Amino acid sequence: MMTMMRLGVAVALGGLLLGTAPWLPLEPAVAQDSNASLHNQIDLLKGEMSQMQHKLEALQQQEQRDEERANAAAQAAAQQAVAHALPPNAPRVTQSANNRFGFSSADGQNTIELTGRLHLDAADYLNTRSGLATARGDDLLSGFNARRARIGVTGRFMGDWTYALIYDFGNTVDTVNINNYAAQNTRLQPAYASSLNGALSGVENAFITYNGFYNHGQRFPVAIDFGYIDVPSNLDEATSSNDIMFLERSSSQVVQTEFGGGDFRAALGARSNNDRYWLGAYLTGPQSGALDSSCAATPTTQANAAASASCPTPAQTALVTRATYQLLQGADYSLHVGVNNILDFTPRSSSNAESLQLFDRPELRVDPTIFLVTCGQASTATATGNTCKGINSKSANVTGLEFAGAIGPLYAQAEFFHYMVSQYLAAGERFAPTLGFNGGYGQISYSIGGTRHYLPSSGAYTGVIPERPLSLNGDGWGALEIAARYSAISLNDDNPGFGRLLSSTGGVAGGYQQTWSIGLNYYPNNNLRFMLDFLHVNVSNRLLPNTTTGALTLNGGVTFNAIAARTQINF
Repeated sequence: MMTMMRLGVAVALGGLLLGTAPWLPLEPAVAQDSNASLHNQIDLLKGEMSQMQHKLEALQQQEQRDEERANAAAQAAAQQAVAHALPPNAPRVTQSANNRFGFSSADGQNTIELTGRLHLDAADYLNTRSGLATARGDDLLSGFNARRARIGVTGRFMGDWTYALIYDFGNTVDTVNINNYAAQNTRLQPAYASSLNGALSGVENAFITYNGFYNHGQRFPVAIDFGYIDVPSNLDEATSSNDIMFLERSSSQVVQTEFGGGDFRAALGARSNNDRYWLGAYLTGPQSGALDSSCAATPTTQANAAASASCPTPAQTALVTRATYQLLQGADYSLHVGVNNILDFTPRSSSNAESLQLFDRPELRVDPTIFLVTCGQASTATATGNTCKGINSKSANVTGLEFAGAIGPLYAQAEFFHYMVSQYLAAGERFAPTLGFNGGYGQISYSIGGTRHYLPSSGAYTGVIPERPLSLNGDGWGALEIAARYSAISLNDDNPGFGRLLSSTGGVAGGYQQTWSIGLNYYPNNNLRFMLDFLHVNVSNRLLPNTTTGALTLNGGVTFNAIAARTQINF
């Protein structure tokens, strides 16, 4: 069409020129009139050519629009043909905001998604000074550790039910494997030969949750959880391990979970939240893989607990409660307060009934040596090493206070814990002392290129979310976080008022540990993080069984520095 229009214009112009050609000579006056007429005709022709040009441009635009409509129609027809080819209830492939892939039913009521995390740690221990009573060498073992290596599935069923099944192949558990460490590492001193149950299973999560009250507009919605879960017993535990500020949570927080909270824990409970409050209560049991009952003999020092020697003895059982509230909550600021409590009804975490063991590695997991540990009154020396028995306890309780706040890129968090252990009467005693321990931490961070945000569903905070994730075309570089923390915990209590001296009938001196940490975290995006920590650790006033006599004596402790790094990926 455009070619024909151009040909018509050329023919018209040629005809006009031919009609005015000077075939015969003209007189001067006639020539002047002819020139004027020719100029007029040329002006008219220019106007007609301009109009023709506008029409050509309009036609070109119309052709372009027609071509776009034709392409869109063809694409829609192809999509419709594919849709007609699929069954009406065919599942769909899904992708979440944090790149978690899965399948969903056509109505979205049933889903299954793949989830996982990989935390790879490396550490170098520096300048170790040990005051241990027996020779073991001063060097801690530098090296590599697959701290977490989890893979599993999570999803939704019939809209109102959610589930998860996650297995961990890494060295993830905070509160296990003293036995295995003693067998595998002869340098471990003391070699806690029969301290705890055997290694736990790798089942980190295996639970079902009912969310129907949230989905159907209840004024006070409640979710019900049942199975093996990560019980959110405090603020740092409620924070995902993908989001914690340092490689490890503080020792005071880890010891709190040993009363019946934390990861890998069998639990039945309910929780409720909105944008400001979070409430939860859980009845908890042993961790996955731990014995639900035991036929172990009762320690001889439990003079009034003969009934506990019957078989089977009950597993550890506790009630975990937590309540939090956002006093302030805005677009770039927040102020969080909370209280938590664990009441341990049957505190059995060792092979002996009603025997509670409190311990932690020094906020780093590469070297397995444990310095902070409570050795109770039945601790003795054996041919294969020192046996560190737990505290012969009737019940135990820990109460915690939690605080957090953010102003733009500045974030701070702190928790304080008071631990109480009620003991059985020892032979010849009229009163059974209640042991008391304390611990806590405070940490602060400043981020560049991102911020931490309050997460109502967990009553805790996210990690740093980059405002502009790293991009290969240079549009973003991610986010950086600078952090510092001080933590302290005392597991010492000799109760001299009740006559229980450290060197006689079994007072408890688990040690006093202080840790100073600084950290640097880089977040390229929401799925990848690189961490670098420096730690200065001091453990003092520890109670150890003498390798010759078995008597409990004080020991000088240990001081060391360490530098550690983590590469982390999660989805």
